[in-house]
Amino acid sequence: MTGALLRRRLIFLGMNGAIALALCFAILGPIASHFADRNDDILDSAAQLAQIRHVADEAAKLAKTSTSDFDPYLPGAEERVASADLQANLQALAGAKGLAVQATRGLPGRQAGQWRAVPVGLEVEGTAAAVRELVAAIETQTPFLFVADLSLRTLADGDDSRMRASLTVEGALRSSPASSAGPLLSENRPDSVAKATSR
Repeated sequence: MTGALLRRRLIFLGMNGAIALALCFAILGPIASHFADRNDDILDSAAQLAQIRHVADEAAKLAKTSTSDFDPYLPGAEERVASADLQANLQALAGAKGLAVQATRGLPGRQAGQWRAVPVGLEVEGTAAAVRELVAAIETQTPFLFVADLSLRTLADGDDSRMRASLTVEGALRSSPASSAGPLLSENRPDSVAKATSR
């Protein structure tokens, strides 16, 4: 009697243990799986964040190194000198593209906010492909140059391979504080007053 009772108790305890274990697996299994998925998502997000930070750091380093060597304005402080330099630059650029330079001339500048536009007229002759290359080279120059006006005409009837191009190219010159302040007081006076004050 004692052995049968002990056996029944063991069976009862075994069944209860199996039921409790099954309940634990049924309840804790999805919770553990959920936390494992969350952990994987957190690790993926951390890896993506680290990659984004690395790209941002590289971009910031590149921006710092490029802005130190990069100046969008024409060199110099005087408009006539900047115009002469720009004309020489455009002549060399056109010659490098295989174009024959017919004329270059400085044009009247204009004030545009904190900078002054320095325009230059350029006339060249050559192939259409060379003209296209010249325009592309001008617009990718440093300091910045802009093709403000462009007119094309063929050199012979029915022949589109060679043409004459007239361009107006503009560069930006920094405005000095003195030039933006306006002319001197003596420049605003009539000639008679200026002569009287100079005596």
